[in-house]
Amino acid sequence: MIAGLVDFCRKTLSANEVPFLLGYSLGKSQEILCALSQAELPVMLHEAAASMTSVYAAVGHPIPTYAVWEPGAARGHVVIAPPGAAVTRLQEAVGTVRKAVITGWAIDPSCRFQYRADMAFPLSDHADFPDLLAFVRQVNPRRVYTLHGFAADFAETLRELGYDARRLSEPDQLTLPLGRTQSAR
Repeated sequence: MIAGLVDFCRKTLSANEVPFLLGYSLGKSQEILCALSQAELPVMLHEAAASMTSVYAAVGHPIPTYAVWEPGAARGHVVIAPPGAAVTRLQEAVGTVRKAVITGWAIDPSCRFQYRADMAFPLSDHADFPDLLAFVRQVNPRRVYTLHGFAADFAETLRELGYDARRLSEPDQLTLPLGRTQSAR
């Protein structure tokens, strides 16, 4: 995914166009910034992404060099902006651009059309199931509340592992181990 994104940016810059990468200001923008920095591509951040990135730097997270959005200086840079930014207005300020959206939803082929982008690259900002389990084991909380996605399934799995886990999205319905063999105590 990163190699494809870097290739997209290099080809766009070579064509004297500005690559606009649409990614959330918190988390995703910083991941993209770090990946593009390793490829030695100059990056310019939309104000919202720059604001969040400065928070990362303030708490000691090493952040690569970047410029803050300036329409007159955007040529020659990869611009990272949130999907909700007024991208059309930003585009008008710099001329010819090529847009790519970076989201976990990019696994759906229609994603790029929904975002009116030239390309879509799959990069989710969500932890997967094994990562979530590892996090709970590391933290070892007294109680876990789950929300969004497979909240009920995840809470049930955690209960099976001995955690007090409940989903927040709706009242929990505990399951009985019917059909499962239980050892005699």
